[in-house]
Amino acid sequence: MDDPVKPSGSRLLKVLPEVFQVAADTSPAMRALMAVAEDMQGPVREVLDRIHTVPDPRRAPASLIPFLSHWVDLDWLTLPDPGTATADSTRPGTIPVARQRDLIAAAADLSSRRGTVDGLTRFLHLATGVPGFAVESVPGEFHIKVLVPADAAGHLDLVGRIVKGMKPAHVTDQLVLLPEPGDVG
Repeated sequence: MDDPVKPSGSRLLKVLPEVFQVAADTSPAMRALMAVAEDMQGPVREVLDRIHTVPDPRRAPASLIPFLSHWVDLDWLTLPDPGTATADSTRPGTIPVARQRDLIAAAADLSSRRGTVDGLTRFLHLATGVPGFAVESVPGEFHIKVLVPADAAGHLDLVGRIVKGMKPAHVTDQLVLLPEPGDVG
C-alpha cells in the first residue's frame, strides 16, 4: 500500500537535519508529523508567496490601502474623519479605494510638485477623477483661485481639503465652481 504522504515531496523535510529525512523514509508517524507541519505553514506560505504585492497600490488588498496611504503621507486625506467609525464611500469628502490607489501610486511625483500649480491640479484630478481643474494666481499676491469644473461639484469638500493641504501655508485660497459647459450665466 502506498503512503499518501510522500517524504520526498515535503518542502519542510528538505530543510530538516538528515536524521529526520532518514526517519521519514521509514516512519509513518514522522511522515504524518511532516504533513501536519506543512499544512500548518500553508497560510503563512500563501502570504509570503504574495508579499511582493503588498507595497504595490494597484495589486495590494483593499484592506492594506489605509496602511499604504499612511506610508506615503496621504492618510490626512484618505482616512475617515476621526469622528466617524468607518470609511463610508458615500460620505462627502471620502475618496473611493480606486482613487486612493491612484494617489498612492503617484505620491512621489505629487510630493515633488507640492506647492506648485501643476502639482495641485494633478492632485485634484487624481483624487476626484475629474479633469479640468485650473489655478489662477496674481503675481505679488499670496492668494490662489482654484477653478473647479462643474463635474466636480459633488467633491467640493474634498477639493477644499486638498487645496488646504497642498498649497503653501502663507497662501490664501478661494474655490470657484465653473458653470456647466453651455450654461449662460
